[in-house]
Amino acid sequence: MQWDGDMVATEYSAEKHLARTVGVTAAWWVHGAVRLALALVLLYYGAAKLVFGQFGFSDAGDALIAHGEMSPMGLLWRMVAFSPVFQFLAGLAEFGAGLALLWRRTVPLGALISAASMSFVLVLNIGYDVMVKTPSAVYVLMSLLVLIPWMPRLVRAVLGRGEIDEGPRLRLVPWRPAERVGAIAAPVLAVVLAGAVLWGVSAMYPPRSVDESVPVGVWTVAEDTAEPAAQLAEDTRWSRLSLGSISYGGAAQAQLRTADGALRSGSWTRGEGDTIELTLKDLREEGQPVQEFVEDEGETLVLEVEEQADGTLHVTGEGQDLVLAPDESGEVLYERGFSWGIRPDDPFNR
Repeated sequence: MQWDGDMVATEYSAEKHLARTVGVTAAWWVHGAVRLALALVLLYYGAAKLVFGQFGFSDAGDALIAHGEMSPMGLLWRMVAFSPVFQFLAGLAEFGAGLALLWRRTVPLGALISAASMSFVLVLNIGYDVMVKTPSAVYVLMSLLVLIPWMPRLVRAVLGRGEIDEGPRLRLVPWRPAERVGAIAAPVLAVVLAGAVLWGVSAMYPPRSVDESVPVGVWTVAEDTAEPAAQLAEDTRWSRLSLGSISYGGAAQAQLRTADGALRSGSWTRGEGDTIELTLKDLREEGQPVQEFVEDEGETLVLEVEEQADGTLHVTGEGQDLVLAPDESGEVLYERGFSWGIRPDDPFNR
């Protein structure tokens, strides 16, 4: 009887151990699915910033829009675009966190960086009314879920109480030979996946080039052959023009301010000889569906631009005959540059 009892106890113990192993393994697979999904999101957004595709670069082609004309999201986009260092470091944090999540030894580090980075993104999305508030909150939650197995150790480390035990062993396959293979293959696959995402994201954005030659810059109308309107509110003569130097797929940013205060925005390209092609449309209005705005092709103007000896531009075509002079005040944001030392006019805050 005693022997039968020992057999039953052993079988029960084995079944219990098997059930626990299956349960723990299933939990790690759920954990792994969340971890992989979060890693892919971080790799994608991180890569988009590392290649300067998500926000792009700020240049003179966007110089004429006034502070009050920007949407909160537009203000954020311009702030990030203005600082390539900020954009690159943000991308590095996200991309690095995503890469760390793909290797079991660095999962807690990746989850910690992800939680901090996504929390910052959530604050920006709320503060600047970006439409992806809920997804960023979900990414914060996912980061915390991935971090759960290491939470007790982190609490002890932060509070300084109790011995910090060895961390949990992440085991998707409870079989030692498979673990040994995974220990070698996982880092390699992680690097391959990260490289594929980086390449794929960079291919999504049009090729970028820089051309700072004339007529790039911010210009103000010095002379105009057209007669002014009887009322300023009806005067559609040109007042200022800005042409960017950074081209995306061959087209750079452009903005036009008219005498009545209206602003039109779009792009410009170089044509044959001294001609340029301007494509402009009105700013998007509040409440206007994005599809409707995108489908509006705007107005295209082909202009002849002649650089004169005094540095001004003679612009003709499409009913225009005017002289543009450089507007140095309009380019302070882009020409100020960076300096470690204190300059005579510091602090320059305007």
